[in-house]
Amino acid sequence: MDIVDVPELVGCGVRLRELRDSDIARRASLGHSREIVRGFGGDLVADGSMTEPDAALELRERFGPGPHWAIADQHDALIGVVRLAPIDVANRSARLGIGILDPARLGQGHGTEAIRLALGYGFDCLDLHRVSLTVLADNSRAVAAYTRCGFVVEGRFRDSLWRDGTWHDDLPMAILKPQWEAQRAAQQVPPARH
Repeated sequence: MDIVDVPELVGCGVRLRELRDSDIARRASLGHSREIVRGFGGDLVADGSMTEPDAALELRERFGPGPHWAIADQHDALIGVVRLAPIDVANRSARLGIGILDPARLGQGHGTEAIRLALGYGFDCLDLHRVSLTVLADNSRAVAAYTRCGFVVEGRFRDSLWRDGTWHDDLPMAILKPQWEAQRAAQQVPPARH
């Protein structure tokens, strides 16, 4: 597996670390979750199994290249992936992508913590000014997590996804470095180190 050299980032409930070849088997064991696939904008009728080649392809293609991390629990088991890519060096900006891949871990705050760790690295260590993303408007769990992390809705892409016989909107969201610094100060979180 092609691995991008990234620092390990440790939080209270999750740890962001490099993706490992052993994560492929873990990803395959989690299978396809209808709820997770739909959150990404895909169309899956029912939960299903996943092969190791499909798991390897997903980890390589969907979540790389660029700074990306495995989101690991306290037992070092893969529960998701987060990335900051692509990075626009000239404009000091990046896009955030995250996926909690373990259906049993949804709604437990792991994604929020992983986002905050990645943002800390992006703003404090990479000196980014802006981090943006796009999320399906009806993915209320993700929108709430991004909002808790300081992202602001910047508009609406109407009818951007056709699924289930109807159109769905996307929300562009972003956070700027001054917003991140204010949020971090309010929560008394020390700056990230690399």
